[in-house]
Order: sequence, then structure tokens, then C-alpha cells
Amino acid sequence: MTSSSMQMPIRPRDATDSDASTGQRRNNDFHRSETFEQQQHEQQIHGTQDHDDAGTSVEAHGATQSANSSTDPTTESKGFRSRMRGFYQNVVKPAFPEAIQDVKIMGGLTGLEHRVKKDLSDPKMFPEVSHVAEVRRGNSLSPGEQTFIENRKVHVRDHFAAYIGVDPAEVDPLDIPTITFGGSGGGFRAMLGMLAYSEAMKRSGLWDCLSYISGVSGSCWSLAAYYTFGKASMVNVIEHCKKRFSPFHPLSGDAIRTLLSAPGGARMTLGPVIQKSFSGLETVAMDLYSVFTTGWIFLEHDPIEKHSSSAQSEVPGLQHNWHKWSSATTHTDTGAEPLPILTAIRHERPWKDWSDSEHPFAEPDHASGDHADAEDAWFQWYEMTPYEVGCEEIAAWVPTWGFGRPFSKGKSTMQLPEQSLALLLGLATSAPAGPLTSYIATISRQLPTGFLGNSIHSMAHAVQRIWGKQGTEEFQNHHPLHACNEHNFMFHYTPVQPQESRPPGLENSPRIHLIDSGMDNNCPTFVLLRPEREVDVIINMDASSDVQKDSFPERVDQIGSRRGLKFVRREDVQPGEEARKGGKFRGMYAQIYDGALCERPATVVDSYGRTVTNPPAPLCTRPCTMVYMPLLPNERAVPGFDPSTAKFSGSYNLVWTPEQVDTLVKVCLANFEDGEATIKQTLREAWQRKKAAREAGTPLK
Repeated sequence: MTSSSMQMPIRPRDATDSDASTGQRRNNDFHRSETFEQQQHEQQIHGTQDHDDAGTSVEAHGATQSANSSTDPTTESKGFRSRMRGFYQNVVKPAFPEAIQDVKIMGGLTGLEHRVKKDLSDPKMFPEVSHVAEVRRGNSLSPGEQTFIENRKVHVRDHFAAYIGVDPAEVDPLDIPTITFGGSGGGFRAMLGMLAYSEAMKRSGLWDCLSYISGVSGSCWSLAAYYTFGKASMVNVIEHCKKRFSPFHPLSGDAIRTLLSAPGGARMTLGPVIQKSFSGLETVAMDLYSVFTTGWIFLEHDPIEKHSSSAQSEVPGLQHNWHKWSSATTHTDTGAEPLPILTAIRHERPWKDWSDSEHPFAEPDHASGDHADAEDAWFQWYEMTPYEVGCEEIAAWVPTWGFGRPFSKGKSTMQLPEQSLALLLGLATSAPAGPLTSYIATISRQLPTGFLGNSIHSMAHAVQRIWGKQGTEEFQNHHPLHACNEHNFMFHYTPVQPQESRPPGLENSPRIHLIDSGMDNNCPTFVLLRPEREVDVIINMDASSDVQKDSFPERVDQIGSRRGLKFVRREDVQPGEEARKGGKFRGMYAQIYDGALCERPATVVDSYGRTVTNPPAPLCTRPCTMVYMPLLPNERAVPGFDPSTAKFSGSYNLVWTPEQVDTLVKVCLANFEDGEATIKQTLREAWQRKKAAREAGTPLK
């Protein structure tokens, strides 16, 4: 692969938003890291990972598949032993040269699909299958979120005064501002940045003042890990990352074999894909990225020894089913932790421009074709809390445990278990997937022939058949962002009389396609500004690769304009001389943006760089202050390290050594410390503003 092999004709979600020479947004390099050194580093890692050690090519798999599919019933009836012997020799033995020597594991993987399908209707294993999920209309907060916020206010009241340094007797609970924290996209750099800034907030006491936390792309991994296996400890997750992020890429042969041979690993990894296929949805490459990447990140086994690829002893308490996002309510129901919000987006366009009655766009690749050419299209933000999944723009929500089921007329028609957190994260974190296509064959080789009707083998075989050896580089140069297929909970929602046609648009589409929200905006400001949440302060940690290029004002203006807010940077602080006291970036680690209510502009600049009609969105009803915290270098913490340009911290590098993890964490902790005074100033101002408005009997303005 050449240094330009990750170019793509689309504005980068985590690269420069504008071209300094032209003032225009660039429309390329979507799946390309910021610097040449980062690209080389990622290509080197990709080249050294174990992709082709299975001892059998995709063509061989295709031949085996064809032979198996043509076997007549007489041959097939010869018995389990004959079939299993062939499976062991052709698939398991070459794919698991070190990890699998036990026929029990081989047999278990072969029967996995049958066992999972049998368990899908078991209410003892999945209590939610006893309940029909229903669509909730309107934009009021869900009952679960309302209960959470009541309890969280009590929790925050006991910590806010202490954090800003005032006598608790001076603080009326009605005056305490609603404070939120958002994390950007940027792959593992963003994930680790979100974890480290959050840990700094915990140490300082700020974490106990937050009501909501949200993420885009890589930051969503942080939230998911913290509220599941991390057991509400940032330190636990960071230490886990130091063990898990190297030496293998999540989609390498070594990582996949380790994952599938771990106790319960095959079920946790492949069970969600089996369920999705059972529900009638087609498996796409992004589904595989979802379950294998999250499965590797979340794998809770003792560290693998050397490079043996074998999982060691199981740690106590490891669950044997897939993670569920609704399980995070154990931390939020009482108000003990902030409410986490994962994000994804859907590309919408006016009905008159729809490709057909079921699809707004003809192409599955959101980065090119009619997606990029559509002039009046916009992105709808979907949010996923532990309580509900839905979209504010369409004012429709379903319980999180019911998302992923087929729906009709506002009710689920198949009572399936909750969709796995891994698949939800695939929607939220799809941008770092490139170069996904070059891993498809690796994934295929680890699965039994016949798995999911051979759809995964067929996918891999088609890739190699179309491109061949000569076309490998060309294929790797193209990284389409194909969205996953999801059941549309608004399908046929509106009742109609006989002979009456249904409303056009979304309700005619049985499926929706959600992708990484960083394709629209790399900070989760949109969901944090939901009017019903009455947010007063947003703290945004930005681990984008362009934080030194002053592109954030444009990004925040894009979202603010949709909400009827105008954000203005209070002080235009620019980098100084390196020798200046406090370092080059002194005063830039926390920057205040004042958001004032304004008339909603008729047009905005969209994420493809075009001036378009302002998309629909509920308007804010109160001002909001933002503290912008870019992930900048910090010479005091780690001299000579730049998170944006260091070769190992590119947005698409998914292999980090423990030392590299520590380096980034140190910078984040120091950056927060250098910006904390600004945060306290902002919170004090928000408190005083609310207090003055209450005492005057006037609404916030």
C-alpha cells in the first residue's frame, strides 16, 4: 500500500476542515491519518499483522464452500463424524495452529449458530424477550432519564459548592447549572483522551458535578467500557487498554483466534451477528468490524503470553453473554454516575429526491455517489442512552432493549434479545474501520463453512474474485463507509385506512442506515443541546487531528446555527513562542465559547462543504457556555510529544504499546490541570447567572 492509499473523496471527519490556501473545505482523505509518518506507521503495522496464516486461501474456502453446498442428502447423511473430520482438517486445524488442539472447541464453534438461535427466545437468559417494545412519540425525556436527573441533582448538589469553592449554604439547588462533558472522535487517541480527561475530572471532583457525558466515534468506546467491564473506574479501563492494545490489531488473525478460543468468546463475538441475521437483516462488513473490534477491546482474560495467540485462564466474573447497553442503568438509576449518550447519524433528504420508496439514497457508501452529491440532504442525529434509542428530529424513541427488532405500526414484531453493545458501537465508531476490507478474508478464515449461510465466506470470496492479487492495492485504496442495516422502528408507524396510501419517506423504509456521527461533526454538541435537557455548560474534549488548525469555531457554528445559538470565542488566544513561560499553548487548554440565543439562519455549511438550507432541529431556549479543551501538546508533561502528529497516535492506528498509552494519558492529565481554572470560572459564572435570573424572576437570556 502506498502512502496515499487511504485517500477518499470526502471531507475528513477527523482531519483538516479547511484548506489554508483556499479557505475551502477539502473533499478527500476521509480514511487517511493526518501525517505521512502516521500513514507509514499504520501501514507498517498492517503489514506485520497476521492476516494470511490460516494456510488456506479465500479461493480454497470458496472451493470448500462450493463442494459442501453441492453435497447431496445421501452423502450428508453419512454422519456427524465424517463432516466434522473434514471441517477440522480444512478449517479448524489451519486456522487455529496453536490455540485449538481440542476437538471440543472445534465442535462448539460448529454448533454455535444452532445454540444461539435456540437461546434467543429464552426469557431466563434474556428477560426482555417477554416484552413487546413500543415506539414512544414526542421529545419529552424518557421516564428513566427523568428519574435519573432527579437523583443526579441530589448527587450534584453535594459536590458543586465544594468544587467551585463556595459555602454550600450560598448555593440554592435551583441555581446549580446542568454541566455536561463531550468527547470527540479520533480512534484510540480519542478513546484514551476521553478516559484520561475523565480520570482528571474524577480526581478533581468535577466528575461528580456532571449530569451528562456523550461521545463521538472513538470516545464512545470509552463510555461503553467505563459503564460495563470498567465498573465505573477510568483507571480500570486505562490499565485494561495497556494490556489489550498490543501487540495485535483487533482484526488480525492472532486477535481473532484468541477471541474465538477464549471461554465464551465465540458466543459473545458471533452471537450478536447470528441474532441479527436471524431477524432478517443482511450481514455486512461493518457488522464484522463491530463485533470483532469491540470483542477484542473488551476481552477480559489474563494477558496472552508472548505471541502464542492462546487465551489464558478466565478472570473471575467474566460474563458469558454479550454486553448490553441497558446494563449501564445500574450506575445511572440512582444518580451515582452521569448519564452516557452514544451517538450515530442517518443521512436524510427531502422525499421528492428519494432514490425509491424505501431508500433515500441509492448507494450504501456515505462517502461518495449520491450521498456526496445531494445538495439538500442533511444528517439526523440518533442518540443511544441506556434507557432509549431514538432521534429528536423525528420525535420517536424505543427502549434500548428493543432496538434492533423489526417493527410495524409502532410495536416490535419479533421479541428478540437486546442488540449487543458491540453492534451499537459499530454504528457509533465506524470511521476508524479502514482498512476494513483487507481484513474480511482474515475474519472469513476463522469461521466454519456454512456459518450464517456462508454469507461471510461469500463476501470474502467476492472481494478476492473481483479484485484478485493485482487489484489488492486498488481495493485497499478504496474504503467505503458502508452503513450497517438496522430495522426501522418507524416502519409503517402511521395507521392507514383501506385504499389509503402511507405517508412517503421514512415510514416506507423497513431499514435504516446509521453511521459514525463524526461524519457530520466531531463533537457531540448536538445531543447535549437537546432543549429538554436544559444544559448550561458543555465541556468538549477535542482529540481531532486538526486541533492546532483553528477549525473548531467553524464546527461549533455549524451545530449552534441549527439550534438557534451563536457561539463566540471569548478570547482569541493563539500559540506563542515555545520559550514563553507556561509553554507554547499556555491559555489554550481550556477556551470559553459564549453561546447566545439568536435567530436561526436560513442556511448553514454542511459536512460536505456546501452552503445548504438549515436542517430541521428543535431550538434551544436558553444560553449555553462551552469550554473547549483541545488535545494539545504539553511540554511540561511530555517534552517533544504532539498527540496530533506522533506516528503512533493517528486516528486509524489500533495498536498502541503500554508506553504509548501512558504518554497520551500524561499529556491529558496535565492539559486538564492547566485548564481547570477556566472551567471553575465558567461554572461559577453559570451559577451566578442562574441565581440572578431566579432572584429577578426572569428566564435566562
